[in-house]
Amino acid sequence: MPLMSNRRRFLAAAGLTPAALAVGQNVKADPAPDPFQLAYKGDIPGETELARLNPAFAKLRSPEGKTPLHYAVEGGHVDMVFFLTIQGADLSAGPESPLLAAVDYPDAKAALAMSQALLGNASDPNARRADGRTAIELASARGYTDIVELLAHRGATGPLADAVKTERVYFGQRFSFDANGRPYKAEDIDGLPQSFINEFVRLSHADVDRVKHLARIAPGLVHGRATWDESGIEAAAHMGLAPLARHLADLGAPVSICTATLLGLRDRVESLVKSDPNCVRERGAHDIALLAYTAYSDQRVEIADFLLRSGAGVNAKGLGITALHLAARKGYLELADVLLSHGAEVNGPSPTPLAVAVKAKNDKMADFLKSRGGSL
Repeated sequence: MPLMSNRRRFLAAAGLTPAALAVGQNVKADPAPDPFQLAYKGDIPGETELARLNPAFAKLRSPEGKTPLHYAVEGGHVDMVFFLTIQGADLSAGPESPLLAAVDYPDAKAALAMSQALLGNASDPNARRADGRTAIELASARGYTDIVELLAHRGATGPLADAVKTERVYFGQRFSFDANGRPYKAEDIDGLPQSFINEFVRLSHADVDRVKHLARIAPGLVHGRATWDESGIEAAAHMGLAPLARHLADLGAPVSICTATLLGLRDRVESLVKSDPNCVRERGAHDIALLAYTAYSDQRVEIADFLLRSGAGVNAKGLGITALHLAARKGYLELADVLLSHGAEVNGPSPTPLAVAVKAKNDKMADFLKSRGGSL
């Protein structure tokens, strides 16, 4: 069975799919549920019932000082990692960060999936064990070159990271400006429970009406960040919910270059890059590449061309796919043409863009990609 994509895992864990909404139904009562054993076994229905009884269960500690997330990683369950993330788990919790067990997990495929889930949601890439060994050293010892590259990409430091040729993420202007280019000033959100902020961000992936309602009764929510380092406007942006992102921007939420791209704010994008060229290396929530935001809503052809001419990586992957994959799925011919003219790999990571276009039944896109050398 093919692995579920990171995006689908995250949304399922957030309860935003029919399958995930059904999780926890018909669960037999457990007089003494053990959150650590359930996490180690990957028992999401059991943990869902426990979350209903104790919303703070993800922060519980075992006698050894470990959280449920530690046990989920030790069990190799990436679905549980995503589920616990949405429940507010500390992704860098001590005594030793869960990331250390993830990068050292004996199954390479599971190790990569768990590492992506943790690092893409802001787990500390420079975590180290009590014996001093860092995450990147552990991954290197396992021969996990893909995880070593991922760690370097997300900000790991040291000789091993320095030797890796990869794009380093940059967030220097993430919270600098609003939609009109004015310096962003966050409102005081003291008094808003973190669980309330988490719920607001979770809902910002899909429930437009509920988000607008919550923003009316608690305006400070638009300035908050979930424990997985994502704000409401960022969630709306990577889901392609441009009207909701615009609404939150109008309420004063910060507008990063990723969000500005999604909204088609060309002047804002150009201003950001001209003032700080490193902005082209910025990533959105869950480590989503900047160019992806040229395709999530309307195709942003002119912005894509500007970003590419400014040094944005045309083949940068986010959640395992490139901007060309997104354009192929949506049938955005003009955007695909611009991407290919700047060196996009027409037969990029599997499934190829052509396979994506065929599955989406975008015949014109499929014919176009074939004409440019695309294959299944």
